[in-house]
This record gives sequence, structure tokens and C-alpha cells, in this order.
Amino acid sequence: MPSSTFSSDKIRNVALLGHGLSGKTSLAEAMLFLSGATSRLGVAGSSSSTLDFEPEEHKRGGSINSAFAWFEHEGVKINVIDTPGDANFVYDAFAALRGADAAVIVISAPDGVEVQTERLFYAAGELGLPRVLVINKMDRERADARATLAEIEEVLGVKPVPLNLPIGAEDKFTGVVSLFQRKGLVYERDGSGKYIKGEIPAALAGDAQTAVDALVEVVAASDDALLEKYLDTFELSDAEVRQGFHNALKQGKVLPVIFTSATRNIGVHALMDLLQWAAPSPLERAAPAAIDSNGEPVEWVASPDGAFVAQIIRTQIDEHAGKASVLRLFSGQVPADGQVVNASSGESERLGSLFAMRGLGRDPVERGVFGDIVGVAKLKGSRTNDTLVAPGDRLRLEGVTYPAPMMDYTLQPVGRADEDKLKTAVERLMDEDPSLRIGYDDLSKRLVLRGMGQAHLDLSVDKLRRKFKVDVTTDLPAVPYRETIRRKVTAIEGKHKKQTGGAGQFGVCVIDVEPLPRGAGFEFADEIFGGAIPRQYIPSVEKGVRRRMEAGPLAGYPVVDLRVALKDGKYHPVDSKDVAFQMAGSKGLQAAMQKGGVKLLEPIYKLEVIVPSDTMGEVMGDITGRRGRVLGIDTRGRNTVVQAAVPLAEILRYAPTLRSMTGGKGVYTAGFEGYEEVPPNLVDKIVADSPFRRAADDDE
Repeated sequence: MPSSTFSSDKIRNVALLGHGLSGKTSLAEAMLFLSGATSRLGVAGSSSSTLDFEPEEHKRGGSINSAFAWFEHEGVKINVIDTPGDANFVYDAFAALRGADAAVIVISAPDGVEVQTERLFYAAGELGLPRVLVINKMDRERADARATLAEIEEVLGVKPVPLNLPIGAEDKFTGVVSLFQRKGLVYERDGSGKYIKGEIPAALAGDAQTAVDALVEVVAASDDALLEKYLDTFELSDAEVRQGFHNALKQGKVLPVIFTSATRNIGVHALMDLLQWAAPSPLERAAPAAIDSNGEPVEWVASPDGAFVAQIIRTQIDEHAGKASVLRLFSGQVPADGQVVNASSGESERLGSLFAMRGLGRDPVERGVFGDIVGVAKLKGSRTNDTLVAPGDRLRLEGVTYPAPMMDYTLQPVGRADEDKLKTAVERLMDEDPSLRIGYDDLSKRLVLRGMGQAHLDLSVDKLRRKFKVDVTTDLPAVPYRETIRRKVTAIEGKHKKQTGGAGQFGVCVIDVEPLPRGAGFEFADEIFGGAIPRQYIPSVEKGVRRRMEAGPLAGYPVVDLRVALKDGKYHPVDSKDVAFQMAGSKGLQAAMQKGGVKLLEPIYKLEVIVPSDTMGEVMGDITGRRGRVLGIDTRGRNTVVQAAVPLAEILRYAPTLRSMTGGKGVYTAGFEGYEEVPPNLVDKIVADSPFRRAADDDE
């Protein structure tokens, strides 16, 4: 089905946001079905879903990527961005937000305001997006409209304004009272979306009038002229209420609420109507922040007639259809010849045939207009967050900054062919998912894939195998333990003497070695007097010391935080050479550490864990059981924030554990804090398990 070209004032770009399993995809599927864009009501997380089209989403039963779809409603093109809400994948939502002009925050009535809902609500607000709340799953057990509204006000700190009222709840949820229409709408419960319009049920008449009065008062308070009239007459016309509501929504002065059951298709058409007439068009949105080629903020005007500016808000790779880049057009139109420049890299790109996306479906678009969201295939080097501009321009739009990954996997190719393709395949995987990172484990000499949690990494590896035909085995990376000397030792001799029949090797160094404070690194001091070692061999001693530091004598981990002072030495005019003094330095450090004793150090990470308050005790007990120290506790709404310092060895798999303890509602961030000595009772096991121990007679 081809997509007609809509004028900018007839376009609405809407992101669906909320905690995982709140019903965002089901809501989008219902809107597609009601609009006629699909012929059946798709089921989220299944093969019948338009938006959950990845096999990994079917396997998991929920969204892992942002997906795009469009439909027409009352002459308006509505671009819907369905975003994931699981903590493993939620950062895809932050990138997709760049393409939206309004945000629909979906809240599960039985579950209330969950952690990711709160985060995404504030993220949308920081971008200045008008926000609409949808209280979904009103047909489920424990659905309570009043309790959910009260929780919204308590947790989000904003008074919600209902636009409809539920008729019944749980298994008796049969419809809604429309406050704008002042009618009761009773639905079929078969998912068809069909309803009968009638009078407001008598039991709800009083609540409906109170809600109408509250709505009118909020609208009046948002505009001085309307407020003056309202105070004079205590009434506003329907047209004035609608126009005033539109302006108030656009300015963030009202937080409307709609009650639905997406899976039963009850109340969904009210959201479609609201988006059609009340959500802002691209013409009503301010230009996003931009910087120039020097990274300095720059003022600019976004205009339908201005120079072309677009941003890539998502990259989608399909093993059959190839790579598709999803663009939000922020100014101008796509040039007729398609020639543009990536302002981030300076490389030229050509925009070929454009299409509107509906899941995996691609509907041809005649031309790309200001404010629209379109797809384009086979861009060469452009990635998510990059800005595309007209040739000669270098203005760049600000992109999403992704947080540090929470969990790592090392990747081991299964075969030689996999080894040759691995790095390229991982880079292509990162094109599609910028929250992934790639690294290298110096200890195991393996490529490292870094992500937001175990589920994120497992599904990314599944994609690696399916989309890019690279088979790997995975493991947790080795904990980067470190070794250091316990106490200062002096006058330690390192001697290397070797005769091979011709010219031999001879070098002697005398060193003092002492520990430095944690994090100080390594210092080498030349304190030679009187030419005991020729000047050209002093760097050789340092080089040998550094080489020995690569693998400590206790468990083979790198040696850190020490000072080596070269005090004296001996040389031979014929047999002394660079390699001899390297070996002397290495042996000297080995002897010093044996005499001074070795400490094993482990990396400590600072955790910030946000959990529902009713799980705080279990979470804190778990942190203590991981040898963690609780540094502070704070309250944030109905959640508790725990600050703690925990050894990295104890949190390599913390993400799935936290998810299990909190029912998926807990989130955390972690950052490297420093090194501390390993408790004595753990040293022997770490040493025994280390794959990096050197042989006792290893003399390099």
C-alpha cells in the first residue's frame, strides 16, 4: 500500500513509552487495526504482530527494538514509534524519542507507575514533548482507576486530567464515558473495536460532571483570555475548550489521561481521535538543539522551506531486505537528486527511494517532507544519531548519549570463517543497536561485547548468529584482578648471565621497590651514580621491569601501584647488551616481590540501585551477601535508591538477579570506583582458578 504525501500540518509523530509489558505494542496494533492499516488485531510478541517482527521478540514475548508504523486517521498521517520498556532495551526508546513530537505514556492499571515509566516520562518532559497518559489493561484483575490516578499524582508529581472515565473495571470493564462527547461508549469485548454510543450511565453521571468541570478549569487556567471569560461566565464553548486544550497540551500545561484495554480494543479510538486533533504537528514544534562543526551551540530555524536537515533515529538490519535507516526530517525536504552530507563524518550520501515503514513493511513515499519520518536503504557509513544535511552545511543535531554498559560477554569464534567475520559482524550489530559496545579483554585475548544486561547480550548474540551468520561461544570476561607489593624492599639484585659459546649476555641491576597508593600507577626512578650501568641500558632495565609487571608472581595478573628505583648495577664491556639488562630488570622485580610479599587487588564498583521500596530489604541483603558496603539510602517517589560499593567479581551477573528480585522493576547503574585488597579467605581460590599463572621456572 503506497503512502500518500501528506503536508506537514497533517503529520503527527508519536512515541509510545512505558515499562515493559504495559501494553504499548498491543495499543499500536489496535490503532493499526482500527484504521484499516492491518486486517487483523495483532498480538504483541507473536508472529501475528506487525511491530514485534524479530524472531528474538517472538522468543521473548515482547519488544526489544523500537518499531515504526504509520496509519491514516481522519485525513491525518500518524507515525507511531513503538518503543521497548525493558531495562535491557529501553535505551532504544531514548533514541527514538528524537523523532517524536508527542509522547504517549502507557501505564498498566494493575501495576501502576513502574520504574521505566517514570524514567521515560521525565525524559519526554526534558525534550519538551507534550505527554498523554494511557491507563491500559483496565480489564485485568486489580485494575483500579482511582488508585492509579492517585499514584500518578504522587509519583510523577503532576495532577492528571481524565478525558474519559471507565465504565466498570476488571472483567466488568465494558467501555468509557467520553467527556468531550458527554456520552457513554459501550464496546464489544471481541477486539473488534465496535461500540454503541448512548447516554452516560446514571451511576457515573456525577463523576462525569465533576471531571468535565475539572477539564474546563484546567483549560481555562492555561490561557489568560479563556480564564477571564471563564471567571465572567463560568462556561466555555466546546470549540474554545478544544482549542484551549490543544494549546495547553502543546505547552505541557495539561496531562490528559485515557483509559483503555488494548487487547480488547476498548477506548483505543479515543486516543486516535486525540492524536489527530490535539497533538502538535511538526510545524508547531521548536527546532532541536544543534551544534556547529566546532561543537559550539548554534541558533537555527527549522522550516519546510529551509535547508535540508534530518537525523537518523534508528537503524534496522534485515538479513533479506538489508539495512534501512529511519530518518526524521527536521527542516526542508529531501533534495531531488538525493545528494546529502553526513555532518558527523563529512562523508557524502545519496538518499535513494524513500519509504514509510510499517514493521517490516515498506510503503513507497513520493518525496520526503518537513516533519515526516521515512526510511531509506543502503546508506554507506551513516549510523543512528548522525545528522544528514544539504551539501555545504555542517550543522549537527544533538544525539542520544548512551550509558555505560552493565554486563560483558567475551566472544570466541567457533570456526576460522567465524573468526574472520566476527569484528565486522559485531560492528554491524552496533549499527542497529548503539547501546552495545565492543572492547577487547587483554587477559583472555578475546573480543568483548558489552550491553545493558544478560537478556540484552543473549539476544544480541542470537542476532549475530541469525543475521550475520557468525557462530560464537560466550563467557563472562575474566575479572581484572591486579597484584602489587606489600612492603618496601631495598637493595634487591637482578642478575642475568648467559654464555652460549660466543658473545654472552651479562647484566646486573640493584633496585629498591616500594608500594604506591591505590591508583597511582607505576614510577621508575633512575638513581644511578658513577656510571655503574651505561646510560643506554637504563631504559632496558625499565623495559624489563614493565614486562615482568604484565603478569604478577601470585596469580599472573598485572602488577600495579609500585615505585622502582634503580640504585646500582654491573656490566661487562663485551657481554652486556639491551636484552641482558631487560632480563636483569625482570628478575630483579620478581625477586623483590617474592621478598616484599604480594597483595591481590580486586576492582570495586559503585552501584546505584533503584528498586520499589517493598523490595529494598531483600536487595540490601543481597548486596551485603555480595561483600558490598551500603553507602547511602534515599527515597524517590515510591522507590528506594541504594548507593553501594561492591566487588566486580560479585556483580558480573547482577542484572538478571536484580530483575528476579524486583519482578523486573529494579534498575541499576555501575561505575568503576577503584581497587581494594582481596580478603585473605578468597585469595587461594582466585589463585587456583586463575588461567594466567606463570610456571615457577618461567624465565621469559
